[in-house]
Amino acid sequence: MNELNPFWDIQPPHLNGYFLSKKGEFKLSPINQKETQLTGTTWYEVNVKPEFYWKWWSDFIIHKIHLRVLNHIKDQSEKI
Repeated sequence: MNELNPFWDIQPPHLNGYFLSKKGEFKLSPINQKETQLTGTTWYEVNVKPEFYWKWWSDFIIHKIHLRVLNHIKDQSEKI
């Protein structure tokens, strides 16, 4: 991630290794002949103190991102 600023070279510490996304996946699992479950998972590290506080916010934000992506996939697949 880069800070977009045309006037100064800003190096905010929150962009330097404090949130590190390791891996992500979307998994399809059949429920029955007409339904499929889609699950999104992200593995990441939070290196900000206090970690329990920032981990809670990170989990919340990642969950919101997953829901947005999964709902978009659901909406698109139901149009077919």
